[in-house]
Amino acid sequence: MRRLLNKLNKNLLLKVAGFNSIYILIKIGTGTIMTWILANYVGPAGMGVLGNLRNFTQGVWSFASLGLENGLVKNTAEHKENPVALKKIINTSWTMSIVTSIVAAIVIFFSAGWLDKELIAIDADFSLIFKLFAVGLPFYVLFIFITSLMQGYEWYKKFITLNIIISLIVFFISAYLSFEYNLTGALYAIALVPFVQCVVGFLFWFTRLKAQVPLKELLVFNFDKSTSGQLLKYSAMALFSALLIPFINILVRNIIKVEVSDVAAGWWEAVVRVSGYYMLFVTSLVSLYVLPNLSKNSSLKNYRETIVHFYKTMLPIVIAGLVTIYLSRNLILTILFSHEFDGAQPLFKWQLLGDFIRVITTVIAFRFIAINDLWRYLISEVLSILSFYLLSIFLIPAFQEEGVVMAYLGNYLFYLVILLVLLRKELFSKMKVA
Repeated sequence: MRRLLNKLNKNLLLKVAGFNSIYILIKIGTGTIMTWILANYVGPAGMGVLGNLRNFTQGVWSFASLGLENGLVKNTAEHKENPVALKKIINTSWTMSIVTSIVAAIVIFFSAGWLDKELIAIDADFSLIFKLFAVGLPFYVLFIFITSLMQGYEWYKKFITLNIIISLIVFFISAYLSFEYNLTGALYAIALVPFVQCVVGFLFWFTRLKAQVPLKELLVFNFDKSTSGQLLKYSAMALFSALLIPFINILVRNIIKVEVSDVAAGWWEAVVRVSGYYMLFVTSLVSLYVLPNLSKNSSLKNYRETIVHFYKTMLPIVIAGLVTIYLSRNLILTILFSHEFDGAQPLFKWQLLGDFIRVITTVIAFRFIAINDLWRYLISEVLSILSFYLLSIFLIPAFQEEGVVMAYLGNYLFYLVILLVLLRKELFSKMKVA
């Protein structure tokens, strides 16, 4: 037992994973209750509407922050011992992001009516949701800067603690609004998230972290042209995916509605929600451990060692989790959803296989971000996103609702092949011995 504890203490990834699992369990618990509420008070068709709004908000949030989250984490990890260089990077990032968020907010505020008709498209006026969402964009940017700094400084426990607090508050607000006002409440809950995140994050920083890093010295308006050029590469990488993926998901969801039904679109959204709960465990670990580790040391040796260490440590856990979820899929649907979602059961096998390949590719692909390799990143993303859309066009008419998750699996298999080709030298070439 003592030997096991010593191993855990020496393995940073396991320590982060252990603490992160507390957050994931809370997220799954609150998500389970929230999903049940949505299933019973919103229904499959309403879940499809929520999926559209969620895809839209995710894309706009990334655009408002210029997709600089990974770039901020990388630069903070790399320059945290050099306050002058770090301050220049953060100042420039802040200036660029806050200006972009205000411009985006103005456009969305005055386009609220049109967005309501295109994305929600039901017999009620929800334009106020988009106006509220627009006002919240600068608040979201501030929150992203706070959490990115925490990840870059490798304050794992504080970062996870903050996310636990925010998750619980957002859950109670969303549950109450959805329970009381059904779909209307659920839609407004999404628009309120940035305000909650910002207020809680701001208070957390000033009560727990102010003495270590004065936020007011970093978040000032100061623009450095040469620094902005490097940061815009991270923006291009993040924004391309963050804007295009939600857009493609909306198009694919519309294909399902036309070729199958609105209810089938809700089934897919249900499976995606379940997937999001367990994938959060992996994606948050990659953000907390892999990116800072590769940023501090971008050598080929460290890249390979990080991949192997992550796979050896986490893949057995991931496989066990995915098998458990597949065997429990009927129970999950019974607990989380209503009988209207029974049609989602066949979708699980394809989704789970796709998620397994996604875990493998996510770790490999972080090489592009760690070394700021814009072109190879864009090539891989374009081919991957295009493959998902094209596969969906062909497979949904042929296999109905199962076609979309078959396309999801096919997309990630193709993406894995692309990464192995683009990163063949980093992954397979012999390293020179000094």
